[in-house]
Amino acid sequence: MNISDNIAALIHLKNKVHKWKNVSVLLGVVCTLLLLRVLVGGSVSGDVSDVEDYIAVIKIDGVIMEDDHRSEVLAKVAEEKSIKGVIVNIDSPGGGIVGSEILFEDLRNIVAHKPMVVTMGSVAASGGYMAALASDHIIARNGTLTGSIGVLMESPDVTELASKVGVKFKNYKSSPLKGSPSPFEKSNQEVDKVINDSIQDSYKFFAELVRERRGDKLPKDTKYILDGRVFTGRQALEVGLIDEIGGKDQAISYLEKDHKLDVKNLPLKTVDVEEKEVKFLDKFFSILPFFNGANAVNASQQIMAVIPR
Repeated sequence: MNISDNIAALIHLKNKVHKWKNVSVLLGVVCTLLLLRVLVGGSVSGDVSDVEDYIAVIKIDGVIMEDDHRSEVLAKVAEEKSIKGVIVNIDSPGGGIVGSEILFEDLRNIVAHKPMVVTMGSVAASGGYMAALASDHIIARNGTLTGSIGVLMESPDVTELASKVGVKFKNYKSSPLKGSPSPFEKSNQEVDKVINDSIQDSYKFFAELVRERRGDKLPKDTKYILDGRVFTGRQALEVGLIDEIGGKDQAISYLEKDHKLDVKNLPLKTVDVEEKEVKFLDKFFSILPFFNGANAVNASQQIMAVIPR
């Protein structure tokens, strides 16, 4: 065996050591995540009962989708007698039209039982603004991005890319509009019309909700307000989409002055509307190609969902 053979053997051995080292680290991470899930995976939020009266502070952030757990917690908030008022902080760019509608209804249920005020964070646009409409008083920061009243649907078209690499798609369906739009077939005027009609109907619902909830606070000409543009907090106040510039202090003042709450003797307590179940394993496996099949399907469904922005 010559020197080059020895070097090659050492390199091979080193690669094997690194390989098993990486495997052991991977197994260690998986075991740690499994242990975390066992220890805290079953815990859930949503316990709103208390022996003392208080003002509930609820945070709605991220993309808004349908969430049964969130709806259950908000229903408890509406019924809980120890909760004398509610401050909802929204920091969301929007989400699914149905999820946003459900959240709006859940918050309206709270308003039917007790005083509620909405404060906006960095962004409360589209579905986030739809949720904010549930409150009779909306507060935003000067730089908050809000509005974006409209509905958007996006569907990729990969047919040209596929043809360049020699891939052809064949779709077998009962009728021309079944499964349309699809990224695997060219769109046509009939499909475009049907999809656009659906979008316009969803938009009509959103626009009517804005007019209903904001009423005479809006100017007579609402066309430019409802054209999908984004407003800053200052601009939104000017056109009547919100009621006040400020934050938590202004929200407390509103509850105190307009609803006669003895805020000084009512502590603020956060009510978490998100499940506490640990998602570490789900997130971990999602980055591994072997586990990506279901995620890829889910991603395509999200892209093709009707999303207010």
